[in-house]
Amino acid sequence: MKKAAIATAVFSALVSGSSLAATVYDNAGTELKVGGRVEFRGDFIGSSGAEVDGTMKDKSRARLNLKGSTEIADGLKGFAFYEAEQGSGDSEFDNRYMYAGLDTTIGAFSAGRQDMAAVIISDLTDVTEFSGIQQYIDSASDKEDSTFAYRGSFDALQVEATYTANSTKSTDGYSISGLYSLPMGLDLGLAYSGADLGQDAGSESQFLLGAGFTWEALYLGATYSMGDINDKAKEEFNALEVVAAYKITDQFTLKALYANAEVEDKNANTKADSDDFFEVVGYYKFNGNISSYVSYMSNGLTDVKDANGVVTAGEDTLRLGLKYKF
Repeated sequence: MKKAAIATAVFSALVSGSSLAATVYDNAGTELKVGGRVEFRGDFIGSSGAEVDGTMKDKSRARLNLKGSTEIADGLKGFAFYEAEQGSGDSEFDNRYMYAGLDTTIGAFSAGRQDMAAVIISDLTDVTEFSGIQQYIDSASDKEDSTFAYRGSFDALQVEATYTANSTKSTDGYSISGLYSLPMGLDLGLAYSGADLGQDAGSESQFLLGAGFTWEALYLGATYSMGDINDKAKEEFNALEVVAAYKITDQFTLKALYANAEVEDKNANTKADSDDFFEVVGYYKFNGNISSYVSYMSNGLTDVKDANGVVTAGEDTLRLGLKYKF
């Protein structure tokens, strides 16, 4: 791949946001786009594992993003991205992303609140409403503060490296990843992430393996991870996500997901599932802007009830959604 093409590919991935973003300024190599979404999400039966105390738990949200770029010289571009989210009933916006950087012929360098490198691997299965358990530790998660990143694409290989510089002593984190795309539609990825948890408080780590396969309207993906929640406390975990998606028509897509994560406390000699569920979801796209979905998450965790007999963990969820992107 030519260097100019590499720079274009990396820059597009960094400031992707909404593909429907409107250009509000474009002059002399400097561009500003505005995008976002408004999404109704209603949870029935349960929400976050707890029984809904009433008719419906409103999980609606709105997002607004700004993305800018400017040509500095041949093969050198500056960029920035900001995105905020507001939940239903909230009076303030939460900061999701806020970073700036330079895109060069050898890759993109950025700093700010952004994804850790392992996210390009966990994204292989993070494609439904309840997926995403592979972001098990902070150093393998998205939207981390004070993060320095390098992201580069070289023909079929995408590589990333991130470092989080925290203000609290002995709490810095890092992540490195590589994703290789084969011509037959097969993607293979590997990531390693780690961080200190504080002075003399131990550390966290995560190995993450992923694979995705696309064949016409069918997509299959699987990710598996293992590591330490706290090596000093001898708390370990392993996690699995498996997903299948099939595009039945241009408007309708059906997806199914199984996810499980197990935590082991070696000091107490105990094991327990922290996640165990199956999800099936149907998406219907009315047009390029607006879509809807119905998702059912069958929770495999044992119900936990409070003193009044109300389920506080382990409940199933039926989610209805309507999303408008702009």
